[in-house]
Amino acid sequence: MRLHAASPVHSGGKWRAKDNELTDGKKPLGLVVRLFRSISTFVLIFLEQGAVHGLSHLGKPFLHVLEKLFWLVLIVAALYFSVVLSFVSWERYQSKSTVVAIEKDHYYWNTSMPSLTICPLKRIHLPYLLNFCSKNGISQKEDQMALYDFLESLANSSYFNFENIKHSDKVDSILDMLHIHPENYMTVIYNLTRDLSRLDDTELRVRTQSNLEFLQTHQTLTEYGICYTTNNKISSNLTASWLLTGKQSPPDDFYSTRVVHNVRYGNLFDGDITYSFIGFEPPISIFYHSPYETPNIAKYQPLSNDAHEYETFSIEIVTTKDFKEDTTISQRGCRFNYESNLTHYSIYTKGICLQECRIQLAHKLCGCIPHFYPNPPGPHEKKVCHYKQLMKCFPRYEKLFLEFKRDHNDKKGVPCYCEQNCVDSKVIIEHRQILKQTQRLIGSIGGLVVVKRYPLVRFSRQLLFTFTDLLVSIGGTAGFFMGFSVLGMVEILYFFTLRLLWYIAGRR
Repeated sequence: MRLHAASPVHSGGKWRAKDNELTDGKKPLGLVVRLFRSISTFVLIFLEQGAVHGLSHLGKPFLHVLEKLFWLVLIVAALYFSVVLSFVSWERYQSKSTVVAIEKDHYYWNTSMPSLTICPLKRIHLPYLLNFCSKNGISQKEDQMALYDFLESLANSSYFNFENIKHSDKVDSILDMLHIHPENYMTVIYNLTRDLSRLDDTELRVRTQSNLEFLQTHQTLTEYGICYTTNNKISSNLTASWLLTGKQSPPDDFYSTRVVHNVRYGNLFDGDITYSFIGFEPPISIFYHSPYETPNIAKYQPLSNDAHEYETFSIEIVTTKDFKEDTTISQRGCRFNYESNLTHYSIYTKGICLQECRIQLAHKLCGCIPHFYPNPPGPHEKKVCHYKQLMKCFPRYEKLFLEFKRDHNDKKGVPCYCEQNCVDSKVIIEHRQILKQTQRLIGSIGGLVVVKRYPLVRFSRQLLFTFTDLLVSIGGTAGFFMGFSVLGMVEILYFFTLRLLWYIAGRR
């Protein structure tokens, strides 16, 4: 009997232990359920009070599941089209936000005159060379003249005549003796070339005059060697001294007491305007181009023994006042001079960008670059071609280097993407004539530029789609599809930040 009496008590103890285990196991489950209920309640409150149209229907408890599914599909579709159209607006803002407009109020314009770059055939100054030879122990006249012919032909070489470089075994031995390596070619040429724009004799120096005033003239480094450029906005950044030595030449005392302009402008009330670029000995090559650009070596100009007069007409493209500050390069598809992305030049123009393309192409095809390019030390420094490489490799690709085309049937050519200049002008030669008596009358030749006709229209880059327009477009799209607004976005941020903190703290 005792044994039977003890058994239920013992069994009851086991039952009570099991009940405690079940109760303890339900505690974590209850916490999860309560947490889920709190989260679902908070979400339902948000859906009922949400600023986005359609969300309130998802929070109504009396709607059927199919009705809620219907509204969910509509909300997702509206969100999809809002995002897609917003990205279309963003793409338009990034790449199609500017426009080129035509202006016709020509009475108020100051139009820039075209620029001239003149390259004399006589580059090496013989007295400088003889002095250089005497200092380096080259006393035989035959050796001196061999070196002169080589350096003169090298100084006048470019993509269209590399095969004409005068050379011999004697030249090779002289270069080895003087330790003149390809990277020193252009420096030696520069040191043996007179700066004709800084001669002491004011009647013999290269100069540019417009009536009683003067225009800045610089000795520049081009793809045709050392030349002289006038009436140009960027020539001071392309001087031979700056690109080869990293130092600008000191100010010229000749202009200290004279009226000097960088660029000559004219308008309808000025009538005919002109400037003369003189002081050269024949023969010369004359390149005309925009005052915002450099000479294009692809437009080869033959040598001339006489001066040339150009009657010109220019059409300019300008920008509005705030165009620089309110746009990026990708938006406008053009660059200003100071926005250089080039590796060998510190300023940007489309012409200089094309020169950089030739540099890259030459390095790719021939393993080196011609001597007349600036080659700053650093990660982008490249090997300079030996003159024998210039003669052997480059003539095969003449058309490719000049026009970026392999042959006349090549319509696509070699890819070379260069943005346009934001400010530029197109120069049109209306009439050209040769002035035969110039050298006899003034003792030198050059170029004469005359403007008799002014443009009636010009092009202006303007910002059409501003950042404000972008906000209005995206906001209008979101409002059209979802009834969304700025305050609606603030409500969402508020609900999931400050309101959520109060909800967790127990403020239901």
